[in-house]
Amino acid sequence: MAQKKWTISLIVLLLLFLYVFFHFITVTKQLEKTVAKLQHEQKGTSHLPHVILISQEFDNPYWRKIEQGAKEAGKKYDVNIEYIGPLRTSVDEQVKLLEKAIASRVDGIIVQNLKDEAFTPLIDKAISRNIPVITIDADAPESRRIAYVGTNNFEAGQLLGKAVVSRVEGERELGVMIGTDTSENQRLRLQGFLSVIAQHPRLKVVSVASSNISRIQASIQAEQMLRKHPHISVMAGTSALDAIGIRMATKNLHRQDIQIFGFDDVEETIEAIQQGDIVATVVQKPYDMGYSAVKLMVEHLSGKQIQKEHFTAIEVIDRQNVQQERNK
Repeated sequence: MAQKKWTISLIVLLLLFLYVFFHFITVTKQLEKTVAKLQHEQKGTSHLPHVILISQEFDNPYWRKIEQGAKEAGKKYDVNIEYIGPLRTSVDEQVKLLEKAIASRVDGIIVQNLKDEAFTPLIDKAISRNIPVITIDADAPESRRIAYVGTNNFEAGQLLGKAVVSRVEGERELGVMIGTDTSENQRLRLQGFLSVIAQHPRLKVVSVASSNISRIQASIQAEQMLRKHPHISVMAGTSALDAIGIRMATKNLHRQDIQIFGFDDVEETIEAIQQGDIVATVVQKPYDMGYSAVKLMVEHLSGKQIQKEHFTAIEVIDRQNVQQERNK
């Protein structure tokens, strides 16, 4: 009887051993498969071209659209897109980010030029280290950048001027808000705007101020401008948050007589057009900029010749077509 119990116990132990042994083999094989899969994925990712997109302001809605377009193109063309930027608009911070990108020897850099004397030498430095650079939104034409992608900013300024001329009647004094007086794209927009207004003597620009790409600063500057020049009845802004800031200033001063013209299609601007507080805005295509910049970078990296300037579309949005814009 005792021998029988011992035999049964031995069989049970043997079965348990076999179960544990086969379970161990199964788990080991699964782990090997998982590790192999991860190694394959890591290998695949590490071999993707690494392109850095440096924005003007990290969480700015305009730049988020550029990021969206760039990352969609990255998915299509198998490129790892890294989106970075200062929390607040800062030339110094952008310069530091550009320097870090060059030092890390990325495969390509997409960057906005905010200040020629700061950015042009760094762009040329990147090119000398075989890191291609595409400027986006604001060009650095004197640099060795391989291409510019974005709005033709002089023509955009002209379009803003034409929007004012066609929608404003009689003799008027104008105030203009620009994003920053150090940026090439803002200077070109202002020049284009002034070139159109100069052809119409009934319209006179009496003041120009900078908002530093901030709705609060745009509001402060616009309020100061209107206090100093109380006869201003038309105000135009050349960057995304200017019209919104101007609108805040007119409400603070209870100036319902001001006709406001803006730039870009941030949600508040579109809503204000629907409400009649902003007359019109010149709309760029930031998504297309991001997408096109990555596409051109991929073509360059593959050895193809690319065009030096790639201008994206612009249009005027007012109450006649604002709903169509929102439905896109």
